[in-house]
Amino acid sequence: MRSSCPRARLVEDINEGLEPSSIANLTDVNGKLFFTADDGEHGVELWKSDGTRGGTRLVKDITPGAASSAIRELTEVNGKVFFAVGSELWKSDGTERGTVRLATFESEFADVFPRNLFEYRGKLVFEGFDEEHGSELWVSDGTSRGTRLLLDYNPGLESSGPSDFVELDGDLVFEVFDEADLTVKLVKLEDWRRVVELADLGDESSVRKTLVVGHRLFIYYTDEGDPTIAVTTGRPGTFRDLFSTRSVGASGVRDLVALEGKVYFQVGSALWVTDGTEAGTRLVKDVLPDSGEDDVLLFLTVLSNRIYFSADDGVAGRELWISDGTEGGTRLFADLNPGPASSSPTDLLNVHNSKLFFAADDGVHGREPWKLHRGGTPELLMDIAPGMASSSPRGFIRSDEDIFFAADDGRRGEELWATPKEHNDCRR
Repeated sequence: MRSSCPRARLVEDINEGLEPSSIANLTDVNGKLFFTADDGEHGVELWKSDGTRGGTRLVKDITPGAASSAIRELTEVNGKVFFAVGSELWKSDGTERGTVRLATFESEFADVFPRNLFEYRGKLVFEGFDEEHGSELWVSDGTSRGTRLLLDYNPGLESSGPSDFVELDGDLVFEVFDEADLTVKLVKLEDWRRVVELADLGDESSVRKTLVVGHRLFIYYTDEGDPTIAVTTGRPGTFRDLFSTRSVGASGVRDLVALEGKVYFQVGSALWVTDGTEAGTRLVKDVLPDSGEDDVLLFLTVLSNRIYFSADDGVAGRELWISDGTEGGTRLFADLNPGPASSSPTDLLNVHNSKLFFAADDGVHGREPWKLHRGGTPELLMDIAPGMASSSPRGFIRSDEDIFFAADDGRRGEELWATPKEHNDCRR
């Protein structure tokens, strides 16, 4: 299962020596990778890379000197990257001159706003704050003048706290707190101005995950502490609960993934599926019955017409599993660390619906990057930290022709690495 030639490369030793460069926030923006890193001189700042050493550089030292900028929520909009820096909203085109501050949001909650950045119809929507309106829905077209309050859902000082933005059939759907009714609601914004209520979720509820499948929105939310799966078409009166995890004694849902029009999710130690109806919501397979554990299944990821995930059945340890949506077809796929020991696959990434990248420990090479071709068997991508040592790769993301990730080869600290999404020059 080992590769026959080196298949990963160090892109750049950003922080020379053994100190890590603190790689984070990896985001693809129109074929360029933006991320945050610390080169040991400028603190944690905004960087970009095209996969070459010469094309990997600091974009701007936003907080001059060795101090770091509190950069978060990198979000692509029309080939530009928007992000928050403390209490400020910024935008960058990848150049120092084109990296500019758009707005500042002063509040008693330091460095909280802006947050919940989301691209919608070529603009950025987010939760912003001012003393006149509280925290409400804001929009930005990438200019300071065009960064403004869009909707004061709760008129006056009371905040609605808009969050969990998702686009459904061209409309913006999100969660707000309705001060008049003292309850959390799911609403949609039509044509940038008309607000339509879709559901009253309850006064202590919160949306946790959303997934659009065709013309339907599937939602995992807590209904006053009761984790629930629901669905809506985005039209008033179509919201309905499908399943409560409390009915099976579980405490929550970890993932929502779509396969052939159905939604699969993890509940406790089991894989479940729904077709959007109560009758069509059912158990697929319980991997570790009566365990009472909520983290048995992790990293549900669709590749072609199968679901791959990390699971521990109490026999083979935590390994790579596969499911075709049936009980018989949900099984251990590869015992990479044979016996009861675990390889603990993490960070699963589907590339072009033909390859799966992930991190795992086979008990021989330490924790390293792996790859699975559709229809094949997993293979070690590269033993970056030779022998039993681990490079601990994380954050796999595709940008243009490369798969980027952070890893530590044991000589340079954790740095930026990449592998081509294709390996035509290597024998398999």
